[in-house]
Amino acid sequence: MTGCARHCNRNQSQQSSAKMTRSGAPLSQRNWNQSKASAVLRVTAGNFLEQFDFFLFGFYATQIAAVFFPAGSEFASLMMTFAVFGAGFLMRPLGAIILGAYIDDVGRRKGLIVTLSIMASGTILIAFVPGYATIGLFAPALVLIGRLLQGFSAGAELGGVSVYLAEMATTGRKGFFTSW
Repeated sequence: MTGCARHCNRNQSQQSSAKMTRSGAPLSQRNWNQSKASAVLRVTAGNFLEQFDFFLFGFYATQIAAVFFPAGSEFASLMMTFAVFGAGFLMRPLGAIILGAYIDDVGRRKGLIVTLSIMASGTILIAFVPGYATIGLFAPALVLIGRLLQGFSAGAELGGVSVYLAEMATTGRKGFFTSW
């Protein structure tokens, strides 16, 4: 093969092996960036839903008090509702300790799936519990269990998500990734 033929064949093989996108970035880099953006979107959506479900309980406290905690006075019902709401916050440190260790052992992704599953279980339990008029004292007990599950999972969710995003961030972009 002559020098020119070798040079032309080498350029053609380099061009075909490093396929470029329209933006000029290698295709694999573009897929990697899409994967990161997709992970940030999933984590952000999960975090939003988890926090939304968790604090929705406090927003509808007066309605929850009337349905699940009927007492002689509206004030007593509301205080019982806020006690259950606060119990969820008391579970956060326990969840952070237990689920944090679990996430470190099995990996961020699997651990976060477990965390979100526990949160979803608590939310679904609260959503489908019949009122006090239907099942009596089981209603507030089941609502309490749901809140404890939500608080337990919320304890590890924020820290686990932050570490997951920091691990996948590129150099110099950790602050940006963990801000979501």
